[in-house]
Amino acid sequence: MHKLHAAILLTFFLAIALFQNAPAQSSGQSISALAARDGYRLQWLLPERSVTLLRPGMAILVMPGDRMYFVNNHVEFSDRTPVYNNGDLIVSPAFAARIARLASAAAAAERLAYQAAPVPQMTVEQPVTGPITMNVRPIEGRSAVVVNGHAPSSAPVTVTLLATYSIYVPTVIVSRHDVQPDVNGNFQAEITLAPQYVPDTILRVVATSAAGTTPASAQLITGDPNAGVIVPLEQRLNPVPGEPPSH
Repeated sequence: MHKLHAAILLTFFLAIALFQNAPAQSSGQSISALAARDGYRLQWLLPERSVTLLRPGMAILVMPGDRMYFVNNHVEFSDRTPVYNNGDLIVSPAFAARIARLASAAAAAERLAYQAAPVPQMTVEQPVTGPITMNVRPIEGRSAVVVNGHAPSSAPVTVTLLATYSIYVPTVIVSRHDVQPDVNGNFQAEITLAPQYVPDTILRVVATSAAGTTPASAQLITGDPNAGVIVPLEQRLNPVPGEPPSH
């Protein structure tokens, strides 16, 4: 009898959970359909399955499982986490409305720029396109990282540091730095982690550039600046358990 009651209760709670989740799932919208509606060119970034929405003067980077997204070099936050599902990214109606407003603003700016042009130009500058690649590593002995990468050489790269301290604390923007690639497209930057000095936190480094370029991101866990170094003073102040401190 007790087993029967337990089974009935379990079925009841599962039905409630499915009922509660149904509106959230049905209210999600396909980012592919939204891109076609608002005139964006859709670009998938593998393997993390991120999506970039592109149109003249506008690049929006959306990452599954992350409420944070980028509008050109500006960070914004969605009301709901995008979810990857069956080869598409499902976003909230509020996010869909936001990218529609951005598309309208970009279209209006494009029309004004066209109307303000006095005469058609005989030469057309080619838009900056291409992917950004980079790697990030900590600098030994310093609370800093070095970023090495490659990007289209004609546009500066903005390197943004974001720190995640806890599941209970929103992601923090630590700093932003503009770097100009050389004639071959190579760039390098040594970036201090100040004010992010807390070890064992998640540090995300995102590199963005002009609309049309593909952003890059990297992630690492911050550690002690001199990890593995044996300091006699610290050994004396923090002896091995069971051993008396030396004098």
